[in-house]
Parts: sequence; C-alpha cells; structure tokens
Amino acid sequence: MRAWIHDISEGESAFDNEDINKRPHKIVDGEIVVHNNKHGDKYTRQCWDKVGPCVHTYMANLASQNTVHPVDDRAFSIRELLLMNIPNNFKWSEISEEELNNLPLEEKQQFLKENEANIRECIGEAVPTIIMQKIAKNIKEVLITGKKSQKKGQTRLI
Repeated sequence: MRAWIHDISEGESAFDNEDINKRPHKIVDGEIVVHNNKHGDKYTRQCWDKVGPCVHTYMANLASQNTVHPVDDRAFSIRELLLMNIPNNFKWSEISEEELNNLPLEEKQQFLKENEANIRECIGEAVPTIIMQKIAKNIKEVLITGKKSQKKGQTRLI
C-alpha cells in the first residue's frame, strides 16, 4: 500500500496515479484488478492548509477515508488526531496521564496495543467538541428563554 501513496501530492488520491501498479488493486488470476473508489476519499493525502475533513472510524488504515498524512507515507497518529478539537483534559483511560508517562516503554507499548483501536474508533465516531458546545448552548438558550435567537440567514430551531 505504501507504494500506492508514495508519489501522490496533497489532495491527491492513490487512484489518481497514472501507473496502474500504483493504484489500489488486487491480483486476480495474474491480472491487476483496480479497487473501486466508491467513497472518493480513500487513500487520499490530506492538505496542510485546508480544514481537515471528517475522520472516519478506522483511520489507522490507509484504505480508510481521509487518513493519509500530508507528507509522510502513513496514516495520522493518535496525537495528530487529538489536535482535531478534542479537549486536552479528555480521559481515554482510568490510568492518569502522569501514570502513563511514568510507565516503562514496554508497558506503554502494551497499553497502546490494547487501547489504540478503541481510541481511534472513539475519535472516528465522535462529534467534534466545538459542534457539541454550540448545540448545547442552543439547547440551553431554548430551555431558559423558551425560544432560540435567530441571526440573519439562520433557520429557527423551534
């Protein structure tokens, strides 16, 4: 898979490769069969200077939508995904951050091995915090005042 994304630029997909050997494919009876690009965003290298798109549940996989790092031939790391509006104080584990940081390297690696898929799935299924804050603010306003204020160009919620 790395060969499929190695030569693509920001915003391009491996499906854009001119060389059929560098497009996502499988070999059937010795013939290259190119995968479908039905979602349009699989194997797509992200851009540094654009708003990040929706991150999908299984973003550790290069085949998942919107997962390819802008420069490196890899999926986004969990730390990079956390920059996408998850509060720094969010708790992913009952183990404190200080305890995790003080674990020996082998135990840290074991923790990540046991928890990475769950953390990535939570990030992929999450509604961005800022959106939830705005929804909660609107709900609170309706509960307190009985109506939602309407700004020009917005649709009333009630």
